[in-house]
Amino acid sequence: MNDKYLGWLLHIGGGLLVIVMFLSIQLMAPDFYSIMWHLTVSGDLDGLADYIASFGFYAIGISIFMIAFVNAIGLPSIPFLTVNGIIFGLIPGIIISWIGEVIGIEISFRLTRTLLRKQAQKVISKSKMLEKLDSYSCIKTVMMGRAIPYAPNVVVTAFSALSHISYRDHFIANFFGKMPAVLVEVWLGHDLLRIQEHWGRLLILLALVSIIYGIIWWRKRHIKKNRYHSGM
Repeated sequence: MNDKYLGWLLHIGGGLLVIVMFLSIQLMAPDFYSIMWHLTVSGDLDGLADYIASFGFYAIGISIFMIAFVNAIGLPSIPFLTVNGIIFGLIPGIIISWIGEVIGIEISFRLTRTLLRKQAQKVISKSKMLEKLDSYSCIKTVMMGRAIPYAPNVVVTAFSALSHISYRDHFIANFFGKMPAVLVEVWLGHDLLRIQEHWGRLLILLALVSIIYGIIWWRKRHIKKNRYHSGM
């Protein structure tokens, strides 16, 4: 069995699995998707948290599925990450959200690459600017893009899918890169929804995030400045 055939087999199998999960949820809770849509669009985060929590033990699987699904189709997963800390507790909520993010982004990456890869390669080969941008598509670059809290996943996914980064390297970058972003998003969402109880911790988190990303920005600028002077 060659790699191309195996790849298509995995895509078909994954698609069938998603369809089965969709139908299973529809059979168990016919109004599930309409309620989730209404709560998400209306911004009723407390209602969203209560509804997901009402499924008991199955809430874990539902949360992972919804996060993976919205990432796979390129929609923001922030509402689900925000409430997961409330539903499951801070640490479990971070882990559950991270699993859903990694799965959804990998599905989106593979679908985008499968559908648009050939067209993208033709465009990149005709543009020197895009070729130069593609040369930066390494693990470190993608990992840094994934690590930015509240950054649109679809942008980094599109860039990665149209680049020459391998499936293995993308998975590594996604696996490790999403952890700090998810940690901040779930923690911040948890403390914002319970700001009367955790306002002090929220201020500490915001200060730490600002300091860390400020240091990273300063370091990148310092390195770029040194390279510029050394090249003169």
